[in-house]
Formats: sequence, C-alpha cells, structure tokens
Amino acid sequence: MKKAIDKKEPDPQGRQDSKLAALFLNELRELYGTEQHQLHVLPMLKKAVSSQKLSNVLASHLDDTRVQIGRLEMIFKHLGYSVEPRTSEAILGITREAEMVIEGTLRETATRDAGIIVAAQKLEHYEITSYGSLAQHASTLDHDDVVEILELSLFEEKEVDELLTAVAENYINKEASRE
Repeated sequence: MKKAIDKKEPDPQGRQDSKLAALFLNELRELYGTEQHQLHVLPMLKKAVSSQKLSNVLASHLDDTRVQIGRLEMIFKHLGYSVEPRTSEAILGITREAEMVIEGTLRETATRDAGIIVAAQKLEHYEITSYGSLAQHASTLDHDDVVEILELSLFEEKEVDELLTAVAENYINKEASRE
C-alpha cells in the first residue's frame, strides 16, 4: 500500500504549508525508489534477451540509471530533504508482468525479446511521466536548478524509449512474426 503524502517534512525553501511541495517530495522519493528498483530489473531483462542490440540498449540504460540515481540524490541534498526511497506499486506490477513474459515465452526467441521490449517500455513510460511531472512541479515551486536536472533525466528516458522502439520495429518484431 502506498504511503500517504509526507506532510511532516517541511520544504526547506519556505513552503511548509504547500501541498504541492509535499506531493513533490513524495513523488521524488517514489521515483528514487523506482530507479533503485531498476538496478535489479534491468539486469533480469538483459539476462533474458537473445538480441545483442536489445541487450546493449538495456546495458546502456543500466548505466544511465546509476547516473540518474546520483542526480536524484543530488536533488535531495540540494533541497535539504532526506533520501528515502518509496516503493511504487505500479513499478512492482510492471515488474511482475515482465517476469510473466519471461516465464511464458521460450528462451532465445524474438517473441520473448518483443515481450521484454513491451515491459521495458512500460517502465520507461512510467519514468517519463514521473520525471516530466516532477520537472513541472519543481518549476512551479521555483526550483529552477532542479528542473534542469530532472529534464536531463527525462531526455535520457525518452531516448531509451526511442531506442527500444527502433530495435522493435527494425529487428525484433519482424523476426518474431516469423516464429
């Protein structure tokens, strides 16, 4: 069950009563937990794929994820918040779906790879939404320096989504249709 929006920790920027500041902090912690979770999910997905192109995209994104975690920690420190990951029920559900794809498909098949791309894109879309919303909230809360950091990660997430789409359209889906 998702924890309630944190109302106890004040906004160090002086917006103690802002419900948006509390929402921002809660969502920041949830995104941090999501990125931490990715450190376990991406290697699982990478291990299950047969396509070298797809494996490379997942490996590269794992490296990006580590950098994004560092950025989020920098944001927490900059804003004076404690670093506390929160679990996202949505990400846990998407992860369960990815596990079901892996369990429900044959090894070394393009069909499995196609299913893993779907699962990976669901994860990416969640992160794209989270980074985009947080950047907008940070802007509203006048955390302009934080906006830039969030938008950099948002750009990277969109880039990975586009790479996954390209691998699916140009390689995996065509091969899977012949299996």
